[in-house]
Amino acid sequence: MVNTLIIQACKQKEHQALKQCYEACAPYVYTIIKNYIHNTEDRKDVLQEAFAHIFNSMERYDEEKGSFKTWIAQITINQSINFLKKNNKLSLLTPLGPEHEKEELNLIESEKIDKKALERCMAKMPSGYRTVFNLYMIDGYAHDEIASILEVSSQTSRSQLSRALKWLKVHYPKHLKSVTYG
Repeated sequence: MVNTLIIQACKQKEHQALKQCYEACAPYVYTIIKNYIHNTEDRKDVLQEAFAHIFNSMERYDEEKGSFKTWIAQITINQSINFLKKNNKLSLLTPLGPEHEKEELNLIESEKIDKKALERCMAKMPSGYRTVFNLYMIDGYAHDEIASILEVSSQTSRSQLSRALKWLKVHYPKHLKSVTYG
């Protein structure tokens, strides 16, 4: 992604280093944003906000605590979720009852996937479902962590994942296979 010298120069706010960092990291950051934000114009806004936060926080990055890629991913996810919250685009529903604790999870068969079709499908998914799905399935957060990030209960996080999976079964059944989750 970017080397240590560029990171150090970014910490010193050197214009050329900031530009190199942006050019190297923008596609990665945009890909993360795309998982959370549907509207293209909104994605551009979040991209700007994410890089503003990255560059303003650069002196706090410590490579001994984790990779630069992981650090900017975390900032980008937070900026995406903050955007959804701020603009009331994160609609979380009420939790399901305890009888839904064990849910059927459908994983996508990667060798057969039509990535463009899946992207279009995910873009149509309700934002609450999509956000929890991405946090849990893509970014690897636990339900307790998701609950903390989204300021909801763990049960609400679980219900949103359950509903996202059911939504995918209906809207994207072609490439799904069943496994048990819970």
